[in-house]
Amino acid sequence: MQVDLPKNSISERVSPAAQRGGPTDPSHDARLRRGIIDTQVSRGVAFGMTALFLLLIYIVPIGQVVLEKKSGDDVMELDLFRHLPTKARLRQFEDDLEQASYAKEVVQPRVQSILTSLGRVGNKLAVVGRSGFLYYRPGIAFLAGPGFLQRNVLRGRERAASESGDPGLQPDPRPAILAFSKALAQRNIKLILFPVPDKAMLQPLELHGRGEGDRMPVPRNPDWHQFVQEIAAEGIPLFDPSPAELVRGERSRFLVQDTHWTPEWMQEVATELALLVKRTANLESPDPKLVWREAVQVVERVGDVADMLKLPDGQVVFLPQSVTIHPIQDETGAPWQPDPDADVLLLGDSFTNVFSLEPMGWGEAAGLAPQLARALGRNVDVIAQNDSGAFATRQALARELQGGEDRLARKKVVIWEFASRELAVGDWKNIDWPAANRDTVR
Repeated sequence: MQVDLPKNSISERVSPAAQRGGPTDPSHDARLRRGIIDTQVSRGVAFGMTALFLLLIYIVPIGQVVLEKKSGDDVMELDLFRHLPTKARLRQFEDDLEQASYAKEVVQPRVQSILTSLGRVGNKLAVVGRSGFLYYRPGIAFLAGPGFLQRNVLRGRERAASESGDPGLQPDPRPAILAFSKALAQRNIKLILFPVPDKAMLQPLELHGRGEGDRMPVPRNPDWHQFVQEIAAEGIPLFDPSPAELVRGERSRFLVQDTHWTPEWMQEVATELALLVKRTANLESPDPKLVWREAVQVVERVGDVADMLKLPDGQVVFLPQSVTIHPIQDETGAPWQPDPDADVLLLGDSFTNVFSLEPMGWGEAAGLAPQLARALGRNVDVIAQNDSGAFATRQALARELQGGEDRLARKKVVIWEFASRELAVGDWKNIDWPAANRDTVR
């Protein structure tokens, strides 16, 4: 029997999708297998999406220009068109824009606060550890990275510096150290090398939480022992205050949210360093009239690594840490001051300045230099500058010598303190040391 289907039955309809190769088209599966997807977008939707895309791209730079003009600042975006767009200028422009971006100032602190509080997320400088501890990322890279004396590592750092516009980088610390020791030896001055251990070395459990047993060895960079042996072979004393092993649950040696040591451990280190100085150099007996007094002061601060996270003002993710420092004073109660005529010179970085340089926020006259002076029972001269411990203080000393101010007069020992991570990330620049003459050699 034959059944007549109505004209609008499914067997006689041809859908628009089939007409344009849609799901009912036999070729549809083949087109999907080839990755071809047909999408129909109306002209209005396409225009709207394009306008939104362009708005998102240009709203930030246009807003930056408007706000800079409103505040009376120079419009730095225009600088991009005032010179040839070389690779170095483009990179500098990116760095300047990153530092001065109004959008970044508004958005980044708030997003960082959420990510840090919910997921312990840091940034390119700060690493969020356990129990509230914060770590400086370059220090972790020094500890966990490749050996800092390997040829491919040294060449890689030279190449990276050259590509970034700094072709004069000196990545190998050994030539600079030996040249400095030789220059001092010509004046009968002893050099003591003092690479301060990194926080990740002596507080590893607070970083990763892993460890078996109650005692563990101090982690080191793979080339640390080779470096120590080569320095010792040159007759240069190297002071390493690291313990023989780490003990679970022992007192912290570093501030919780800062890159630097606690005042308690710093004082212990100063005492040990004083003993090495006395063994190394033939120092005269201390002046019995020189009297130092130790005061007591409580200071508190969030910490420099917390600052690096750039959290919003008034954040409560990381609260200030309170510590007790011991400022050194003379018999009149005046705070300790370095003495350029002293026979001991300390070259140092922020580890020397912390607890002594008031702008760092941890008090003053209580840092490594005054504690060392008290342990030695004698005055100490100091040249210290935060950061760039690989060359900054050597360069400052050389400039004084070249300018006619003999900062090494009467010196018998020079202590060169720097953060140990500088061995892997520092610029160990060559310094032209003035030749010693008969008047300067004792």
